[in-house]
Amino acid sequence: MKKVFAIVLSAVMIATFAGCSAKPSESAAASATQAQTTQPETVAADVKSKLDKVLSDEKFRGIVQISKGGTVIYQYSNGNDDNGKVLTVDASMPIGSVSKQFCAAAVMLLCDQKKLSVDNTLDKYFPEYINGKKLTVKNLLNMSSGLTNYLELVNPADTSTNEAENIKMLKKAIFDKELVFEPGSDYQYSNSNYLLLAEIVEQVSGVPYHDYLRKSFFEPLEMTHTGFTDEISGNPAWSFALSETESTEEGFYTPGITKGAGDVVSNAEDMEKWMRGLSGGKVISSEAYTQMSQKVNPYSTEEYCYGLWHMPFGGVGHVGHIPPHFGAMDYINTERDVYLFAVTNSGRGMSYVQEIPQVLLSILFEE
Repeated sequence: MKKVFAIVLSAVMIATFAGCSAKPSESAAASATQAQTTQPETVAADVKSKLDKVLSDEKFRGIVQISKGGTVIYQYSNGNDDNGKVLTVDASMPIGSVSKQFCAAAVMLLCDQKKLSVDNTLDKYFPEYINGKKLTVKNLLNMSSGLTNYLELVNPADTSTNEAENIKMLKKAIFDKELVFEPGSDYQYSNSNYLLLAEIVEQVSGVPYHDYLRKSFFEPLEMTHTGFTDEISGNPAWSFALSETESTEEGFYTPGITKGAGDVVSNAEDMEKWMRGLSGGKVISSEAYTQMSQKVNPYSTEEYCYGLWHMPFGGVGHVGHIPPHFGAMDYINTERDVYLFAVTNSGRGMSYVQEIPQVLLSILFEE
C-alpha cells in the first residue's frame, strides 16, 4: 500500500504531539497484555488465528472490526483507554481525517438536492477571497486547490473556546496565503479544503455543520455512539476516548479547529453502519457515491477522490490521525461486501494503521 499516512492532518501535528500518550497504571497495563476478542466471529478458526497473530506480533493497541455480508466476522481489541481501563470494541475514539468522507458526503447530499454543484466557484460562498473565482468546490473535494494546509499557518494552541472566532482566524490564514499551484493542475493534501467545504455546507443548508451531519447521517443510520471532538472535554460519556487533561490541553479539541477535516468521534459499530449506509444508497444517491469513490484527482499518487482514496483489493477508504496519539482507518469494498474499521490510541499503532487493509485482507481473501 502506498505510504499515505504522512499526509493525514499534518506532519507537524505528529512531531509536536508524539510524546503525549497517557500512561495507564501498571495493573491496568498488565490486564491488557492479552488481546481480547468479542463474539460473534464467523471467520474460520485458522483465519482468525492468522489475523490475531499479525496484530499481536505488531503489538497493535486498539480496535479492529471486519464485517462481511451484513455480519461482523472479526473483532480484535487490545490495550487500555486513555484513563487506564481495558479497551473494549465499543469504545468511541477520534477518527481524525476519516472525518473528511462525512464532509464530502454532506456536499454530495446537497448536490443530490440540486442545492449545490461541484463546479460552483468559491466566490459564491467567500466573496472576500481574492482567488475565489479560480477555485471550485471540486478543487476542494479532490485536493486540487493549491491551498496551504492551515495547520502550517496557525498554532492550534492559539485557539479560543469560541468557534466563530477560531473559524475566522483559520479562514484569514488560508485566504491570506498565496496558492501553491494553479487550481486543478496538481495535488496537495490540505485540511484547508475540508474546513472550507464544511463552511459551504453550513451556508447552503442553513444549518450548523455538526447539526447537519447529525440530522442527515447519524440519526438516520442510528449512529448512537458518534459525535465530535469538541464534545469530549468535560463530558463523562466520552471519558474513555480521551483523558480530561488531554481534552482540555489539546487545541485540536476546541470548537472549529478540525471542522470538516478531522472532527468526528465514533466506534466500530457505528462506522460499520456508516460505511454500509454511505456506499449502499441510504444517505446519498448511488450516483453521488460513485463520484465520491471514482472521481480521482489525476495528479494524486494516492488516487484521491472526494474524501476517499483507492485502497487494496478494489476498495476505498481513508486514514486519519489526530493528536495526541489517535489513528484510524476505514475500508469499503462493495464488490466483496467487506467493510473494515481500525482505530488506535497508541503512537505505535498510528504508524501501522495504514498497513492494516493490505495485511489483514490479504489473509482474509487468501491473496
